[in-house]
Amino acid sequence: MKHAFEMEYMYPVDEKTSIEMMPYSSKYQDEYRQIYNACYHEMREALKIEPFDYIQDDSFFGEGMEDVYILVDNDEIIGSVALKGDEIDDLIVNPKFQGRGYGRKILLWALENIHSAKVILHVAEWNEKAVRLYKNAGFEIVKTIDI
Repeated sequence: MKHAFEMEYMYPVDEKTSIEMMPYSSKYQDEYRQIYNACYHEMREALKIEPFDYIQDDSFFGEGMEDVYILVDNDEIIGSVALKGDEIDDLIVNPKFQGRGYGRKILLWALENIHSAKVILHVAEWNEKAVRLYKNAGFEIVKTIDI
């Protein structure tokens, strides 16, 4: 059985980030598609969730993109996150920039900008690195979901 966790922000961390993220722009659509698919492909394949490359066509870029923020340097996407009500969603880091602390910086930025008393996120149990990141940033598993 495959599982995902619902995690809730329970233990606020006394840490800020200095990054500045900007609202998603369609100028970055092709690059965003490539990075998004690259970030989720291995997990979706391991969990046998098809399609392995989730963004198949431009319909993905319709409703909801106003909730997406991107971190860009030299006109290249480093990472992104979506803030949807009380949920932090789709936190991704360009594989080229992984392992440099950007995931934590983007998560801290999201926590500073979500404007909700309760903050949740969902993560596949398979993604141990992300689970560890979220726990280290003050999140706790509150529910396990079969996927």
